[in-house]
Amino acid sequence: MKLKYYKITLVLLALPFLFTSCELLGLDYQDSYDYDYDAGMPSNKIDMSAFEFIQSRTDIFSLLGEAILYAGVENEFKRSGVTYLLPTNTAFNSETSTDLSYFQTHQLTYIDDETGEPVSYAPISMTAYPKEQVKEFLLYHIVQGKYTFTNLPAESTWFETIASADTAKVNMYLLKDRDPNIAFNNFNGHYKSSIKPRTSNLYNSDGSYMHVLDSWLDRPTKEQLNMK
Repeated sequence: MKLKYYKITLVLLALPFLFTSCELLGLDYQDSYDYDYDAGMPSNKIDMSAFEFIQSRTDIFSLLGEAILYAGVENEFKRSGVTYLLPTNTAFNSETSTDLSYFQTHQLTYIDDETGEPVSYAPISMTAYPKEQVKEFLLYHIVQGKYTFTNLPAESTWFETIASADTAKVNMYLLKDRDPNIAFNNFNGHYKSSIKPRTSNLYNSDGSYMHVLDSWLDRPTKEQLNMK
């Protein structure tokens, strides 16, 4: 009986050290969350279509929603069995040099009436571009098939989008490190490397996955597409 008592005492004395060790080793305590007893994990389901989701979050998707209406492709954002890569306002209008937003990298030009010289400027809306350009941009961010953490390969892989161009393919793979995530268009020559979602694995009411990005994706050239 005494031996059992000593063992229990030693365990109790050791507990503070064990918790302190976890902190020193950089292992944070897991936060509690609402457990979904039916799904067996926190629910990732969004009870609306991709288009409805975008319309419901104008705080981060106002420019994307405006572009969809301008290009007349609302129905493409109500598809089943696809993967939506949804660029936020930051992807379009960020002015920081590291973000390389769409408006930064796709400046427009006008001729100054007084000087007769061309002047470049970054627009504030996708409606400043031709509709066909905006349409292709949007459709390029819709991948054929449903892809998320559970079925993406660990190797860099090209996937077809619903855009019409023969190079309209997106590169995706599961980046396996301490914080596993999805990598997008991480190929040589892309305007920006190591693009990861700010929010991923959202599953909408149409049966499609949605990944939210703070960056836009650029189409590869034929040469980049064929690089090994």
